[in-house]
Amino acid sequence: MNQLKLEKYLKRIHYSGNLEMNIEVLKNIHQLHPQYIPFENIDSYTGTVPSLDPEDIFQKLIVESRGGYCYEQNLILSEILKYIGFTVELQLGRVLWRKDENSSSARTHLLLIVELNAQKYLVDCGFGTATLTGPLLLNEEKPQQTPNEQFKISQKNGAYTLWTQRENWLPVYRFELERVEPLDLDISNWYLSTYPESNFKKNLILSKVDENARYTLAGHTLNIRRGAGEKETVIVENNEQLYQILRETFGLKKNAVDLLKQKIE
Repeated sequence: MNQLKLEKYLKRIHYSGNLEMNIEVLKNIHQLHPQYIPFENIDSYTGTVPSLDPEDIFQKLIVESRGGYCYEQNLILSEILKYIGFTVELQLGRVLWRKDENSSSARTHLLLIVELNAQKYLVDCGFGTATLTGPLLLNEEKPQQTPNEQFKISQKNGAYTLWTQRENWLPVYRFELERVEPLDLDISNWYLSTYPESNFKKNLILSKVDENARYTLAGHTLNIRRGAGEKETVIVENNEQLYQILRETFGLKKNAVDLLKQKIE
């Protein structure tokens, strides 16, 4: 990471203002990142293992205006925050989305722990439909408000569980604080993008969240969940409508659309 790359990243997420190492800067970056850099798995869906090399991630997400999934999203966010001066640790979580809180699963989700003023925060711009839009105090079990919804973090037997408030409280993922090596990420990334039954291999998934709503495309259905709890479902009836949604809803360019065309046409 260098100053020029930082400036390009800030332009990508439409950030303006100071870059002091404080909670307001962390909050602002956290809210803007998932608004302008969409979650998308076009690479794994079309048969490519996403590169975790920092240079490749920067080229894809910033220069080429693509999106990515958790490894790409949170690795580039980690590099940006560390360059600004934050202390950042990588952690892997076990996905519980649409499961019981006690379910078992592999450690396949990358999240960040940021330390600031002797406090630790959960930071995560890469969970798609339930991605955070603001940092959460790690050791606060009461509900915490983000710009979009309430979340909470519970603790049990040395593990943390992230929950989101929808119609009721839903578990998102569980994690423990333990060192993550680059090889851990390589293995998880390879598994998610190559295993035939992986959701990221079988299904096209995109997500974006702004101050008005969450937008999630899964297969041929676009779900829009607004802040007041209103939900809208749009059925994607043909490829042209799909490409239009990629461009107009998720802000993707011709390069992403052309890549998807090679798979479905």
